[in-house]
This record gives sequence, C-alpha cells and structure tokens, in this order.
Amino acid sequence: MTVQSKQIVAFLKELDNQLSNKTPLLLYLIGGGAVTLAYDPENRTADLDFIDPPDRIAQIGGEGSSLAQRYHIYVSALAEINFSVPSDWKKYCHPLDIQLHHLKIMIPCVEDIVLGKIARLEPKDFEDIFGMKDKRLLEPQKLLRRLRDNKKELLNTGYRQNTKLLFQEVFQKRLSFKNGELKISA
Repeated sequence: MTVQSKQIVAFLKELDNQLSNKTPLLLYLIGGGAVTLAYDPENRTADLDFIDPPDRIAQIGGEGSSLAQRYHIYVSALAEINFSVPSDWKKYCHPLDIQLHHLKIMIPCVEDIVLGKIARLEPKDFEDIFGMKDKRLLEPQKLLRRLRDNKKELLNTGYRQNTKLLFQEVFQKRLSFKNGELKISA
C-alpha cells in the first residue's frame, strides 16, 4: 500500500467512525479513488468520487471539511447519470476490502471504471488507464464486450471518438463502428 492509499483508508476509517447508523450505508466509489484502492495503489487522486452519497457523507468528508483538510483528500458527490457506463454496472461491483462498521464501499469492475473515464478522457484519465493496463488488469476484448453494453453512450459522437482514441493509444488497436457493430482491427 502506498502513502496515498494508506491516507485514503485512514480518511475512510475516520469518516466511518463519525457515523452511527446501525446498517452499513452502501456507497459506490468510482474514478481515481477506486483505481487507487482496488486496482493500482501507485495511482494518485485528489478526491473520492461517490455516486449519490447521502448528504451526511458529503458534509463530514466534503471539500473544505476538517476531515478533508486533515487528510488532503475529500468526498466528491456525483450523480449516477454522469457515470457513463451501462445501466447494469452495479451488478459488476465488488466490495472494497477494508474494515468499516458503518459503510460498505463498492467498486465497479475495471472495465466500467475505464468506460466511465472515456466520457472525459483527460490526461489524468489516461494515466489511470495506463496504470491498470501496466498491471495487466485490462483486456481489450473484455473492455469491448462491456463497451457493447454501453449503447446509450455510444450514440454520442464524442464518446465514440474518445473510445477510438483510447483503443489506439492504450492497446495500439483500431476500433471501428460499422453498421452499428463495434470491431477491433489490427
């Protein structure tokens, strides 16, 4: 575990300690935080992107909170509609393996993390994706299968262009969209 991943775990444990709910709150962590904690501990992130977290979580750990200032990481609340993945993404999630009493944190599969990053595809997103590729966590055919399930996003020209760029840069493969079918070519 790197310094930052230890720092994130300590942040989450303190956040957990400030809660008193009897049943663990189910939270979905995406983005760089998910990459760092579940797939590539060498990754760095400034925030923890949770999908539609309860207001209390954002209040305790949000940007500017005393907890965020102490750990130099903060909770960022994102609406599920902004996560550019297939609608069944939650069934492919797995729990984060840290000991918490009041929170249960779920992490999307590596393919859905990548699909979510395609919408923006900024330099940091490429870094995250290359880090997972270097750890041999990404397979082009598995990503392509999940991408085919992402029909709503594939209607967006920008998303399609970013997808082509990603396959070219990360896998050195061309991706084509012909007759509504996605194919990888050498």
